Amino acid sequence: RRSQLTVSQYFEAVELSRSHRQSSKNNDRTKSSHHHTKSRQDGASSERDAKASIRITDECFRRCAIIMMILFIAIASMNFIMLPSYMTTNSPGENPQNAKSRWTQRKISSVKANVLPVDTGKLFGTKNYNTMRSSTNVRNELNEQMIQQSPRAINLKRKKLLYGTKHVPEMANWPPLSALIGNDGNIRDDVDVSGLLDFAVIGFGKTGTTSILRHLSEMTDSLSKEHCDLVVNNSGQLLKDLYEDHARRVKQATRNGEELEDRLRGLKCPQDISSDKSIFNYAKYFPSTKLIIGIRHPVLWFESLYNFRVTNVPWKEMLPTSELTRGCISGSQGVCAWRANFHDFLSRLGKTPMSSTSETQLLQLGLQPVKSRVGPVFLYEVSQLSESGGDGGVRSAQFRTDLKQFLGLRKEIPPFPIVDTSGRFDFLPVVKHQVDRNKIDICQPKHDIIRKVLMEKAKLASTWIRMYFLQSDEVFVSSREHFALILESW
Repeated sequence: RRSQLTVSQYFEAVELSRSHRQSSKNNDRTKSSHHHTKSRQDGASSERDAKASIRITDECFRRCAIIMMILFIAIASMNFIMLPSYMTTNSPGENPQNAKSRWTQRKISSVKANVLPVDTGKLFGTKNYNTMRSSTNVRNELNEQMIQQSPRAINLKRKKLLYGTKHVPEMANWPPLSALIGNDGNIRDDVDVSGLLDFAVIGFGKTGTTSILRHLSEMTDSLSKEHCDLVVNNSGQLLKDLYEDHARRVKQATRNGEELEDRLRGLKCPQDISSDKSIFNYAKYFPSTKLIIGIRHPVLWFESLYNFRVTNVPWKEMLPTSELTRGCISGSQGVCAWRANFHDFLSRLGKTPMSSTSETQLLQLGLQPVKSRVGPVFLYEVSQLSESGGDGGVRSAQFRTDLKQFLGLRKEIPPFPIVDTSGRFDFLPVVKHQVDRNKIDICQPKHDIIRKVLMEKAKLASTWIRMYFLQSDEVFVSSREHFALILESW
């Protein structure tokens, strides 16, 4: 195109193009100026929006945190107050003992480790206990109830149990915990740990077991709260708890510059006496442990346990009492007439001959007693804890003295206070109104069916305990004649 133009035309075209570019630059500067002004305005607006968004975010975070905290407290409260119960799915005609309970769902291995030589000998020489034992009968009884696991799973159980125990220091007369635990996570067969547990409050529920432990914990080194590891065949966990509790006391005494007093050690688990496995575990691992057992009239026991569930688990509806005359079916929350067979569960301790037809006819569940020895038993009726006035006050003092002598305590046991039975949610008027409406008075006619069943069990239990259980040299009671009169009143 350039070759086709004259000189004058060419220079005109160049000048026109130059003026056009200059005009475009001016327009761009104008647009850029407008753009920067708008950007500054948009920036200020964005900053205001960001600050408002931050304030909204902070408020939302604060509200979410409060909601999460309320949910956490609610869930923790529910888990804390929901006591374990024997939930079975047995049919009305089935023996509840044959049905698996909630406690027996965990798989337990029967494989035992052999880490220490058999001639290890006495591990706890400071106490006068039986020497090392390995009962074939008790081992066979437990092995029949165990479910095999792979070796890898067994080793993992031991590692999981011992994980985090490095903080437990070496303590005098206490061997390393790792030397007592087998690969299956339980206590090894060839060691003697009977010196670790002096007494156990093993039942029954709603018979003052909490008051007993609360008083004894002030003068003994008892484990706090309930420890029901033997119910699920987890003896290794119980041993770990005993070690950690003792290590904590040693550390505290050292910090205070004091010498740790050698006191009795104990625990509480009201489910032990009616558990499928606990009694056999006591016979195997703790044959010298003294057992404290409370009983109560089955009718009053049932009413107390039923109302306890209504009060402390108000979000669950209890079944009618007429449906609880047999085993603990789904929805019963562990409240059923089957658990009121106190004499049947006591017979499993092996303190009576169990050889006569007259004795076995009084028993309903057909439970088999342990074939080896368990520790001596201190039996009490719940009314003995709160007797007062006249002879009652004297008997209450005698009861505390007898319990002190049974355990071998040096200090006197203080009087048992009146236990507060208010519910955890009584501070909420709506919940308290619902609880009061759902509580039962077992003497009302609508509870005649369950009361008739419980009265039959009361008569059988009263007869068997007086005629057979109290005749054992290893069963102790306070004020024997008065105790027998209480049972006759059943």
